[in-house]
Amino acid sequence: MTKQRHNRRVHICFLTQNREYHVRAGECMAVRDRRTQVWIAGHGAIGMRMRPTEPGSEFLGRRLEFYSIEKEQVIRTSPVVDILRPTRHEVQSYGFVHGLVPETDLAI
Repeated sequence: MTKQRHNRRVHICFLTQNREYHVRAGECMAVRDRRTQVWIAGHGAIGMRMRPTEPGSEFLGRRLEFYSIEKEQVIRTSPVVDILRPTRHEVQSYGFVHGLVPETDLAI
């Protein structure tokens, strides 16, 4: 008897031609330029939700859609070329995109 495991991964990184969209549980947490590897703090997709898709649908070759009801805005990306799992270091960097500074780095 095989036990079916629940996928606990909540962080996903969608790569398009020019950007990396870092998503946690359907919300865009950070965006990074693929060429320069610089986080884009003011990117409009940050904080927006991914538009739901059909269960089991493929993302490769499709455009992502992020939406915000509050802003009444939709952002469409270029087609997804790859999907990765972000490293722990990348996930820990998300706070810097939002201007947060870890307490360990604050002078007392």
